[in-house]
Amino acid sequence: MDVVNLKCEPDLIPNLIRESGIYPAYHMNKQHWISMDIERYEDIEKLKMLVDMSYRLVGKK
Repeated sequence: MDVVNLKCEPDLIPNLIRESGIYPAYHMNKQHWISMDIERYEDIEKLKMLVDMSYRLVGKK
């Protein structure tokens, strides 16, 4: 299984983890992070959007 951890807006996480292939982040702060099974997740555009969001959130200082 190929998994990626992504930082996410906390208010989106409860709905996201209901989707197949998205889980509370393993070994991360589960209020701000999700884990995605990138082999199983089928919505490529949503995956790209979440990667972009994570990049913006991690880059904030």
